[in-house]
Amino acid sequence: MMRDEDVLNVLRAKEKLLTPVELAELLGGMLENGISHSVIVFYFKRAFPSIPLRALLESGLWWRVGKGGMSDQEFNEHLKPWVGRGVAACNGGHLV
Repeated sequence: MMRDEDVLNVLRAKEKLLTPVELAELLGGMLENGISHSVIVFYFKRAFPSIPLRALLESGLWWRVGKGGMSDQEFNEHLKPWVGRGVAACNGGHLV
């Protein structure tokens, strides 16, 4: 079983390479009990503190972890402003 700090380091290392769905799948693969909404909130908030807690709580509508109808594409769009491949567009040296 991986330590929390190791899991967080892997997520941070892959932040700009994977979509939010792929990051969640990676997270689930590293944990003994797989992925759940509480796991996403717990690890994503610690690995990516810029994500507002409200956005993470709303991610519980994702069909893979909850009873909501949020698709994979909607999950990616929902978290894309803060995390995932293609987020850090550079504008004159400032992240946008």
